[in-house]
Amino acid sequence: MRHPKSRPEFLDPTGALEHAGKLSDTVDGRRSYRSYLEWLSLDTMAQKEMAFEKMCRGWALGSREFKKELLKSEGLLKDGDFDALRLEGRDLVEASELIWESLLQRGLSAAGKSEQAALAVKKSEEWKIWIARELKRRSNAPNAWISRRLHMGVPQAVTVNIGRFEAEAKDSSPAYQAFVEKFTQQ
Repeated sequence: MRHPKSRPEFLDPTGALEHAGKLSDTVDGRRSYRSYLEWLSLDTMAQKEMAFEKMCRGWALGSREFKKELLKSEGLLKDGDFDALRLEGRDLVEASELIWESLLQRGLSAAGKSEQAALAVKKSEEWKIWIARELKRRSNAPNAWISRRLHMGVPQAVTVNIGRFEAEAKDSSPAYQAFVEKFTQQ
């Protein structure tokens, strides 16, 4: 927070500085903010008044975009690596859905399609199966979520269509390989 030019775009300290006494984002303002935090860390009555115990909920506080950026900065959004994700309950569900959403958008982009396009074609359209297969391979996205987002019908259809696709060895087709290459490069 000390060097404004080195901050990520999503980090805006003005709210914290404002709350700490209408401080400005200057060297003096940030110095005063540090003194305020030092005082606050020692004053338990002030902490109780500010309901500190309620602030320690959730895996991250902020907008969906902020949380996506946080997952991306931790390397979790690119490949859906759940090994590093140490969350539970509602927090895990939210983080997982952000990862699934990111993978879905990568798949749609690699296929040159949109979610609206998924409404206009058959439930077992080949590009939908490609995306569903990559979602299943790279994440723990449930069939119900995939089916709903790609308009593939009943959740079991996801498994059936992927199974048929693999049984017919369509995963070695040049079109699918080109899709996977685009998907991986994003």
